[in-house]
Amino acid sequence: MLKRPTTDYVKSRFPEFSIFADADAAIQLAFSTWPRNDQRDQVLAKVVLLNRLYSTNIYDVHGMAHHIVAQNIEADLVAGDPLLVGRIAMLKLTTGKSRNNYSFASKYCAWHEPNRFQIYDSRVDAALWAYQEQFKFGSFRRNELGDYTRFMQIVDTFIDHFHLHDLGRKQLDKFLWLEGRDIK
Repeated sequence: MLKRPTTDYVKSRFPEFSIFADADAAIQLAFSTWPRNDQRDQVLAKVVLLNRLYSTNIYDVHGMAHHIVAQNIEADLVAGDPLLVGRIAMLKLTTGKSRNNYSFASKYCAWHEPNRFQIYDSRVDAALWAYQEQFKFGSFRRNELGDYTRFMQIVDTFIDHFHLHDLGRKQLDKFLWLEGRDIK
């Protein structure tokens, strides 16, 4: 049985995330030091760091860095365009196949623009679905969480339903991740 996510309850969970403070500080340093995405070496440093510290399973970090630079993402990042996540996520591998790096792409965008992008991963998915099953906060199927535009709408519905407007997206990222970790 999940506890209703009030602002106070969400904030009460934050100390549990403190074990990741150094990792978050390192990622923040890289993303603030190299805010643009037009230099392959700088993007590579961000990709490697985010991949390693957030366990995103990017197997071709060089290919992902090249892919991000080629996407010319600055305007879409600033605009908070949810379609950008999908553009970054689909990486063509050297084998000719494509791999959907959805979780990585959401994290990459969220670290650049934390007020415009929400982080998606399997733990966040598990948390949102568990809250949906218990509280029926919206109308959606679980597979809709796999579409980033729809995912953002579902998160916004979650925020509205539980009156969590005082929280930032980064705070909600941490809360949903912790809840999902406990559920999984």
